Amino acid sequence: MKTKKINSNEIAESKVVNAMGDITRATKKALMDYVIGMYLVSFAKVIAYLGAESDEGKDLLSGMDDKTRNTVLSFSKDFTKTDSKVTAEVEHILTASGMELEEDYKVIKKYLFHTSNIFAEKTIKDFREETPIFQKKLNKCIFNFDDILMLDDRAIQKILQKVDQQTLAKALKGTDTEIQAKFFRNMSRRTASMLKEDMEWMGPVRLSDVENCQSEILKIIFRLEDKGEIIISKIRISDILVD
Repeated sequence: MKTKKINSNEIAESKVVNAMGDITRATKKALMDYVIGMYLVSFAKVIAYLGAESDEGKDLLSGMDDKTRNTVLSFSKDFTKTDSKVTAEVEHILTASGMELEEDYKVIKKYLFHTSNIFAEKTIKDFREETPIFQKKLNKCIFNFDDILMLDDRAIQKILQKVDQQTLAKALKGTDTEIQAKFFRNMSRRTASMLKEDMEWMGPVRLSDVENCQSEILKIIFRLEDKGEIIISKIRISDILVD
C-alpha cells in the first residue's frame, strides 16, 4: 500500500487555514463574551435601579434561566439605585427609547408652588427616592436661572454681595436683557458700568462656562434661602434640591 506524500505546500496551506480559523473563532468568542457580559452587567444595573424585589424586577428576572438570573443578581449587589454607573445606564436606555417628558416637567413647574408645603416637600422627596436619574432636571424645573426674575430687589442685592463679578459677567452673557437689567438696577452706576464693560470685553463665552457660572449663582441663592436671608417661595427650596 502506497502512502500519499504530503508536499510542503499542503502543509503550509493547512497551517495557514488552521491559524486563520483560530483567529476567527477567538474573535467571535471574545465578541460574544463581551456582549453577554455587558448585557448581564447592564441588566444588573437596571435590576439595581428597579429593585430585585419590586414587581418590575421580579417580572424581568422570572424570564431568565437559573444560571443567568443568579449571575444578574450577583452583579446587581455591586450597585445601588443612586450609583452614577446605574443612573448613567438608565439615562442611556431612556434617551435611546426617545421618551419625551418635557410636558410633564412644565406641569410640575407651573403647579408645584400652588400646592401646600407638606404636599410639595413630601412629593419631591418621594420622587427623588423613586426616580434619582432626573435630579438635575427636577432642580432646574423647580428653580432655574431665569426664575431670578421672581426675586425681589432685596434678594438680588444679597446675591450681589456674595457673587464674584467675573462669575456674574459670564452668567449674564447667556441671559436675556430683562435678567441683566434686574442686576444692573441693583448696583451703583459705576459698578453696573464696569460689569457691562467686562461683558463686552469678554467676547464670546462657551455655553458650558455660562452654565457653570449660573449654577454657582444658583448655589448662592439656595444657601441664602437656607439661612433665611432671602425668600424664593413659601417652600424651602434648599430642603428639596440636591446637587
